[in-house]
Amino acid sequence: MRNAVGFYWTLPVPWAGFKELPEGIEEAAKASRTIRYQCELIRHYAKDSNYQLVAEEVFLEIEPDRGSRYIREPLRRVEEICRANDAVLLYVDFSMVQNWRGHEPLSDWARETRIDFEKVWPDEILIDGRAFDPHKHFSAWRARQSEWTEGKEQRTSRALAVARQLRNGKQTYKAISEELNAQEIRSATGKPWTEESIRKLLGPKR
Repeated sequence: MRNAVGFYWTLPVPWAGFKELPEGIEEAAKASRTIRYQCELIRHYAKDSNYQLVAEEVFLEIEPDRGSRYIREPLRRVEEICRANDAVLLYVDFSMVQNWRGHEPLSDWARETRIDFEKVWPDEILIDGRAFDPHKHFSAWRARQSEWTEGKEQRTSRALAVARQLRNGKQTYKAISEELNAQEIRSATGKPWTEESIRKLLGPKR
C-alpha cells in the first residue's frame, strides 16, 4: 500500500460571506461544499486504489472567479510532504469534464513537478445520502454569481441613499459604516463597509 496526500482547493465567494477556510480538514469541509466533495471523493478513490492517505491539505484562492499563482506556495508544501512520505499526490481535476472550474496555474505546476500525482475524475458521488453533481453545483453558483454582479448598481444606489440620509443626520463615517453593516446593506463587492469605503462612497465634502 502506497502513501498518498490529498489536495483540495476552492474559490472564495465574497458576496456570500465566504472569504476564509478553517485550518483543519474536517472544519474546512463543513465550511465549503466543494471542499467536502473533493475530500469525500479523494478518500473513496484512495481506498479503492489501495492508497493510504497520510495527509490532506486545503487552499482557498484569493479571487472569486479564477485560479492564481498563489496556489504555488501550498503546492510547494504539499510536494515536501509527498517527498517526506514517499507519497503520490491526489487531486480532483475539474477541467477534465467540460472545462469545469479549470485552474491554469495548477495545470502548469502539474507539467513541471517531479513528484508523482494522479488527477481524479470529478464523478457524481453521494454526500450524506444525497447525490452531489459538481457540474450542477458549479452551474448554480455561476447563476447566483451573475445575479449578484447584475445587482451591483442597485446595491450601490441603496447604500448611497442610506449613507446620505445618515450623513445629513450628522452621523460620522464610522457610524454610517456600522449602520450599513448592521442592516446587511452590502457593498458592490460584498465586503463589509468601513469608514474609508463610506468616505469614498459619499465623495468629497461639499
